[in-house]
Amino acid sequence: MTTLPNGYYAAIDPADPTTVTYWRSRAGIVSVWPKNAWYGPARPLKRNAPADADERIAWLREWQAGYVKWLRAVHAVIDQDPAAARHRFAELSTRCCLCGRPLSDDRSKVLGVGPDCREGLSEDMLAQLVTPTIAAAHAARLATAEGA
Repeated sequence: MTTLPNGYYAAIDPADPTTVTYWRSRAGIVSVWPKNAWYGPARPLKRNAPADADERIAWLREWQAGYVKWLRAVHAVIDQDPAAARHRFAELSTRCCLCGRPLSDDRSKVLGVGPDCREGLSEDMLAQLVTPTIAAAHAARLATAEGA
């Protein structure tokens, strides 16, 4: 996984396309958001573990290998288009894709970026970088809603 800029991201779960996963990048470390959320394969339960120690270790390693594979797939989705993942986060959660704070005004919700974070960005830059991605996300959402 490449180093992502600090911020918040949303990605479709590669194992379950009806689920969106949320992530936070800080200082090059990507972690689930909110902090105690769980995404991906169900955690192994102690009550389901084999009694034999060697079998239990193999069972846990198999689960861990599956989880790591899933995690890499999610990170690949985010790495493929980090800007779209940030905008998806903002669109679905109505939070700023840069700082994660709630968006309150309509302009911020359309752009996916709050007034403080877009301070200093020209209208041209917003139009070129932010608006097309948000528009595409809105169009995809609309097409999905109409097709359902």
